[in-house]
Amino acid sequence: MQRFLRLLSKQTKENYKTYLLSLAVMVGILSLLMGMVTYANHGSLQTKVQAAFFVNFLVFSGAIFTSMIFADLGDKKKAIPVLTLPVSNFERFLVGWIYSFVIFQLVFTTSFFAIDFILITLGNTNPVIKNEMVVLWSEQSEILMAYEIFVVIHAIMLLGAIFFEKLHFIKTAFFLFIFVIALILISQPFTRMLFADVEHIKAVPFIGVNVQDNVHDLMVNPDRSANMITAFMAVAVTLLLWTAAFFKLKEKQV
Repeated sequence: MQRFLRLLSKQTKENYKTYLLSLAVMVGILSLLMGMVTYANHGSLQTKVQAAFFVNFLVFSGAIFTSMIFADLGDKKKAIPVLTLPVSNFERFLVGWIYSFVIFQLVFTTSFFAIDFILITLGNTNPVIKNEMVVLWSEQSEILMAYEIFVVIHAIMLLGAIFFEKLHFIKTAFFLFIFVIALILISQPFTRMLFADVEHIKAVPFIGVNVQDNVHDLMVNPDRSANMITAFMAVAVTLLLWTAAFFKLKEKQV
């Protein structure tokens, strides 16, 4: 434990300037965009708009930060001291995981709701406006879904950060994009088989099916049990990717 804490402290001392600068950029962009939307709507900031900002910034900024957490392994000069440091591979992996998964979520969530609170308070100075802060944990909250998406994206980006030596984010995002497109294309014929009598049908994996005919335009959504199955699948895939990332880190050589 003492060795691990020293390694965590070493990671902090060597990279805190980069982390603080990244945080400042993220907070600045988020404040600017949310502030512009609030100003354009005369102080109104609806909960759906707040949730949309939270989801997009959490997933996108989290993916970028995670893809950079093992960037030193792509540079031979920096990789030599990293890989020859007398610590276990699990400790090395755990430090990157804690920073990119635990600490990032805590810092991002705190920063977002601080900005959100300030903008809502300023908007409510208008007597006509009554803003409400988006609920963090709710069964029907988009923010809860954002965390589920972030967990999977984090696992993918963490594996890509270790697997690729250069351009970690771009290469991982490219392969993720190809996988999603292939998943959508594969799901279409299976969906048409299930709804053989329907003229027009569009399926989005894990989201729902849009059924259209000459009279009706219906959206078929998964029920509670199907959502639970999807959640368990996401957890299983995440654990598998984290495990793959760890063993890939063990294979790293200079």
